[in-house]
Amino acid sequence: MVKKDVVVKSVSGLHARPGSNLVELALTFNSDIKLIHNGSSINAKEILEVMMGNINCGDKLTVEVDGSDEKKALDAICEYIEKGEE
Repeated sequence: MVKKDVVVKSVSGLHARPGSNLVELALTFNSDIKLIHNGSSINAKEILEVMMGNINCGDKLTVEVDGSDEKKALDAICEYIEKGEE
């Protein structure tokens, strides 16, 4: 398992389009991908969990990835969250 702390840069947080795009990206990897936010574990491959996670701009997350392509998945997910798609 690999993990990294990131800060959400998107003005919209991970709601609507940014959240949906994050899930689409997560689904391209075989590894399990979790977002740890305020003590809750959110499955990054489940749109409802991401939307209900109430993840806003400026929030700190820990991205945890476990699986065969974990390093590649961690890099891609963290880059997406940190670039701040609008």
